[in-house]
Amino acid sequence: MSRLLSPEHRELRDIARKFAQEEVGPRRLEADEGPDFLKEMNLRAGELGLPRVVAPAELGGRNLGQLGGVLVVEELARESGGVALSVMIQMLFPMIMALCPEAAGRWLDDALDGKANLCAAFSDPVGIANYPEHPDIAVRDGDEFVINCRRHYVTQGTFADVIGVAGLHQDNFWMFWVPAGTPGLSIEPMRKMGVGAPWGGITLENVRIPSTLASDLSFVVKDREIANVDGGAAASVVNISAWSLGLATGVHEKTVEFVTTRSVRGRPLGSLQAIQHKLVRQRERIEAARSMLYDAASARDQGEGDSVLDHLVKTFVSEMAVEVARDCVTIHGGRGYLKEGGIEIYLREAIGGLVAECSTDMHYSTVAHLMGLPGAEPGAF
Repeated sequence: MSRLLSPEHRELRDIARKFAQEEVGPRRLEADEGPDFLKEMNLRAGELGLPRVVAPAELGGRNLGQLGGVLVVEELARESGGVALSVMIQMLFPMIMALCPEAAGRWLDDALDGKANLCAAFSDPVGIANYPEHPDIAVRDGDEFVINCRRHYVTQGTFADVIGVAGLHQDNFWMFWVPAGTPGLSIEPMRKMGVGAPWGGITLENVRIPSTLASDLSFVVKDREIANVDGGAAASVVNISAWSLGLATGVHEKTVEFVTTRSVRGRPLGSLQAIQHKLVRQRERIEAARSMLYDAASARDQGEGDSVLDHLVKTFVSEMAVEVARDCVTIHGGRGYLKEGGIEIYLREAIGGLVAECSTDMHYSTVAHLMGLPGAEPGAF
């Protein structure tokens, strides 16, 4: 039923698809070269209103729900995982910023317009979800917080205008909004396998921010334990699943086109039954993943979210995308392994979906916990 999109959702999908095909696709390999292309695409997406699709009307958004966000991310990822992830950040992180009135007043509109690039620094060097091992990162000093920490794997961290630094204060989870250029803040690139510009490795040494730029997120982690595995991160989970789905769809479509034009012994490569069956099985799994994902997003929008489904979508779609991309690289042969061929990048990026927004193993552990299996502990929020 969720596959039957409303007129508003169809219009949104078509706008995102046109942008992806006409503006992102022809230049998509530039995403690996540095931040300039990603910044340009964030700004262009802002002009089209894409980052505003999830935001409620009171924040100047289009209020098209989680399904709206899924449609945007999926369409962009068909052409570029890097661009899709950057636009996803500009779409979702302002919703966290909205919990801090001072930060929202200063940067939220510009973020939704793609003019102020955001990032959120969650990952402590010891890991993202093992909070009992995390140190407190902030202490209160009058009307200020003093922050000392290191954060890894920060998407958009090398070019963000505002950094949301997440961590523990008095054993509970907080978000601290730190403008780029703040004294004591340093950022170095962390090169990665794919998905656009390098991560940022962020260090804060006695960084001071006003207490008005901090917000208590103890509904995520309280007393050093994950406080909510029942949907607290559903928005990011379904959107990163849409990202994986878009990658799988994009590389599959390009491979179908390839096998209709590439010949072997005087006939199309796609006329070989071994290739046909492989591509049909890919399509089967892609469509199953799409139905599963759209159901999860629509259920959230209707206030009937299913936490088990949210976590299972992440594992199913991300693992499917890697398998599809791997097989498509193989079908393309040497061209599939060539960087300039534009196919191998789908495999490199799809692998990122296995670890983004908590690894698949962490989600499996959480599902086991939600199912009430003996001794199971949540691994992902």
